[in-house]
Amino acid sequence: MRVHIGDPELVPQLLSYFEQQADCVALQVGEADIEVSLLGSFRNETHDAQVESLLREFWRRSATRGIPTA
Repeated sequence: MRVHIGDPELVPQLLSYFEQQADCVALQVGEADIEVSLLGSFRNETHDAQVESLLREFWRRSATRGIPTA
């Protein structure tokens, strides 16, 4: 699936997460877009939760640095 991240700064962090997972293949396909292929469906909830956590932390850090989020 193609995922538009919205902020290019977050792309390396998400790619790093997916590269560490044995059941995922992820590639950067645009400045703020990645293509993710899950090789199984049994861990979707785990990946969803981790990605949500990474996003929350990124936006929290961005807010404390005064970076606009939109």
